[in-house]
Amino acid sequence: MNTGIRPTVEHIEEALAAADMAWWSLEFPSGALTFSKKKAEMIGYEAKDFVHYKHFTDLVHLEDYDATMQAMKDHYEGRAEFYDTTYRMKHKDGSYLTFHDKGKIVERTDSSFIVAGIIQKINTEE
Repeated sequence: MNTGIRPTVEHIEEALAAADMAWWSLEFPSGALTFSKKKAEMIGYEAKDFVHYKHFTDLVHLEDYDATMQAMKDHYEGRAEFYDTTYRMKHKDGSYLTFHDKGKIVERTDSSFIVAGIIQKINTEE
């Protein structure tokens, strides 16, 4: 039965937030990054604080950095169907939270591509 009600971006964001999940998108080679409001809130920031890829990579735990970047590279270069990794990310208060992150190239041209993904908070303490 179709009620005529269609899900909106807000509905989807509310559903993701209920599961401690959020979305993000990233454009290469520019490095332009979009964090959903929920993703930024998970680590104590505002979405406007994340506009470039470096703003994300600067917060990945040093011990997880190489594996996280390799997972991204493997997907971008076609060796993995998805970007799929787990890492710790530094919260604004200095603590680390663990996330599972999965994304996929959703658009590609000869000179650029966009990756979109979902991140889920695994725990709230290290």
